[in-house]
Amino acid sequence: MNRPLPPSIHDDAALRQLHAQALDTLSPTTLARLRSARHAGPSAKRHTPSWWMATACSAVVALALGYSFLLGESTAPPAPVVASAADDGSDVLDENPDLYVWLGSTDLAME
Repeated sequence: MNRPLPPSIHDDAALRQLHAQALDTLSPTTLARLRSARHAGPSAKRHTPSWWMATACSAVVALALGYSFLLGESTAPPAPVVASAADDGSDVLDENPDLYVWLGSTDLAME
């Protein structure tokens, strides 16, 4: 059982004396159990949680999500259509309907 230290005990000698007094109050069976547990060491292996498995699974999920984002369709807008630099003059024929009237009235269209 831990007892709080009084505020007047600050030096090493007083702490050593308090430790020796606590050891004197322990029963011999308790001291023997403490000694055997200290000398036994880490021979009794405890079951520890396997954090490596959780880390590996989360890494696989993160890689799968990243890969799926790379394969998804891009949201970039399509490239605008650039007009050709060479002007062939075909748009002039579409704009002037009088040309078609003139062609229909002359015999030049039949030649």
